[in-house]
Amino acid sequence: MTHILVVDGTGRGHAICDLFIRTNPAVTVYYGPGTDALEHDRIVPAPQIRFDDPATALDFLAAHPVEFVFVSNIDALSLGYADILAEHGHKVIGPSRAAAQLEASKERGKNFCRDHGLPTAQYAAFTDPAAAKAYIQDLPYACVVKTDGLTPDGDGSVVCDTAAEATAAVEAFAAAQGEGFQIVIEERLYGREISVFALLDGADYLLFPTALDFKRTLEGDTGKNCDGMGSLAPHPQASPALLEQIRRDLVEPLVAGLKAESLAYTGFVYIGAMLTADGLRVIEINTRFGDSEAEAVLPGVHSDFTELCRAVLRQDLGNSLLITDELVRCSVALTQGCVDPTDPQAAPGWPFGAFAPDQPVLGLAQLPLEQTRLFYANLRAGADGHPVTCGGRVLHVVGSGSTLAEARARAYRRIDAISFPGMRYRTDIGAFPEQLDLAHTWTGRLQPANAAAPLGR
Repeated sequence: MTHILVVDGTGRGHAICDLFIRTNPAVTVYYGPGTDALEHDRIVPAPQIRFDDPATALDFLAAHPVEFVFVSNIDALSLGYADILAEHGHKVIGPSRAAAQLEASKERGKNFCRDHGLPTAQYAAFTDPAAAKAYIQDLPYACVVKTDGLTPDGDGSVVCDTAAEATAAVEAFAAAQGEGFQIVIEERLYGREISVFALLDGADYLLFPTALDFKRTLEGDTGKNCDGMGSLAPHPQASPALLEQIRRDLVEPLVAGLKAESLAYTGFVYIGAMLTADGLRVIEINTRFGDSEAEAVLPGVHSDFTELCRAVLRQDLGNSLLITDELVRCSVALTQGCVDPTDPQAAPGWPFGAFAPDQPVLGLAQLPLEQTRLFYANLRAGADGHPVTCGGRVLHVVGSGSTLAEARARAYRRIDAISFPGMRYRTDIGAFPEQLDLAHTWTGRLQPANAAAPLGR
């Protein structure tokens, strides 16, 4: 039996753990800190591990040896988790602290795109609110205002229609950040977003399926940005031609840039991009898999992920293939909303403000419904052992099918069986006016199993 440690604690982390054990029956995953609400004999929570303290992982590993560690949480990565574990002799997959700054600092990520030829929007960085507001007044286009660093709920980006809205966003960030004020203002892009994923080994890469993330909080793609309310995979506009464009214009320049800057990078990279009238444009670089995209993409992967990770550690990923199924997936996030909307004193719920945790969650038992999956995010075992909520995005419900309509119907039918006080979710994930059928745009198979050429190139 092979043991692996995954450092995460989100729906993405659960999906990664599931990928390890689903594609290799000889693997047991320690999941730190994970969630103690999970009940699986080959996913073992390690609640003593903390993202802000690599020593907790070192202590755990001293008592529980593993073949390698997979770090997929940006808070941990930005603190140098991968560096510290490697310095202590552990095999680690995850970008270094220096590489993680591509996500941890918006300005760093934008500068990287500029320096290495990744197409991106016009931008400028500011540490002075007055200068930022003056810049906005001179812009000939609408803009997006972003705080430079990481935000807990993915709400550090304000998409603005007018200069007045952008000015208000600058003032709000200035009030919240005080002397640490640091933002990026960039040209607003128009089109449909696309989430691009690749697994890197420091020399080569393996492209994973694309996805479409629904970042807006409210129905009809309105409300502020958040960590994500759901995802579809593959992306509705995915095609062999688009994948080649992604490879040529985004992934290969990124890999070349990492080499040019001597940035130690293994593991997943997530490029958030926009399909505009002028071609692909990078919105941001993230140094881990997306959440909630992981819940829609990773269940379709059928390659032995442990073997892919071994190839990463050997720096031999260019000779690997990625096999996926031919299914479409729709993932919907169930979040902790207001428990009592009739009470003016009640917490407004995530991501609008404070929320009331410890709400009992019912309906998680496996039902005789085909092609549905649940991925646990902010769930924990309550005092009586039954699951309760413990954060904003509680659970991800995934439906799959040969068409988008099937995948959506299965996801929402499964949601009907789940309940907790204040449960809130978007009912329109994947409900496109044009009724796109993903199965008719891309089968989802990146490379046939008997293909001779490696997918990495």
